[in-house]
Amino acid sequence: MVKVSVAIPTYNRKEKLRRLLNSLKESTFKDFEVIVVDDASTDGTEVMIKNEFPYVKYIKHEKPTLVAKSRNDAIEASEGDYIFFIDDDNVVERDTIEKLLNYIEKHEEIGTIAPVTCYYSSPDKVMYAGAVFSKFMRRTISLYSGFPCKSLEGKVIEVDVFANSYMFRKEAIKKAGLIPWRRIPWNGEDGYLQYKIKKLGYKNATLGSARVYHDVDIKEGVRRYNEMRLYYAIKSKIVFHRDLDPLPKKATFFMSLPIYFTYWLYVTNKAGRGIRGVKAVVQGLVDGLFNVEKNRYI
Repeated sequence: MVKVSVAIPTYNRKEKLRRLLNSLKESTFKDFEVIVVDDASTDGTEVMIKNEFPYVKYIKHEKPTLVAKSRNDAIEASEGDYIFFIDDDNVVERDTIEKLLNYIEKHEEIGTIAPVTCYYSSPDKVMYAGAVFSKFMRRTISLYSGFPCKSLEGKVIEVDVFANSYMFRKEAIKKAGLIPWRRIPWNGEDGYLQYKIKKLGYKNATLGSARVYHDVDIKEGVRRYNEMRLYYAIKSKIVFHRDLDPLPKKATFFMSLPIYFTYWLYVTNKAGRGIRGVKAVVQGLVDGLFNVEKNRYI
């Protein structure tokens, strides 16, 4: 048995995955296993893992299923009391796992604890420190974006959800259940589980003294929204709040759907996605409203 299971979903990012695994070797905390769930990569990830990291517990899908299924598979394969999820395009600071574990073990009310996500290319700048939902529209509001990373040192920030990296209390997952991966396979699937855990009475928090570094283009902006991302941006949002919000908040969210729809059409235009992007947004809206259980690759 181990204390922590480090779970890494991956898909065709062999070099970034190698860099992450090497950073984990430098961790000050050692009592952990590593689980890599590979969503049918074709870039040689499997050979790299077996040759260079034979201690990794490696699970490979025969065909792509998107990331929620990978997260569920990692949870079911894990042996640790805590599960630290981290996306494959990150680097972990040496003491991050140790700091997260020390905090969550001392605070039984915490269901999920996360590090601050800083930019890999600008390591002094916060990309993300968790998010909260607005009261009426249920808009996802990212916290502390653009702040100096070390300005959050010593802070514990209570939030609704996280992305990118976070540590679950496994006992809380057992109570909440797995992600309904066929209905919310991507984009908010991790937040779905985190928010279910919060609804059980746990707290979710970001630990300001723990950091990871996410390798994304700091200047990318709306260009990151291809047709598939546009589709899941609206579909997953609908599934999330219909399933998890109490009736009054659910009602105000659905009242706000025309605003969301208009916003994503605006993003489609800014990203230069044309008619294909518009179709993706419309399809996401329809599939979300009708609760379609299908993984769409657009």
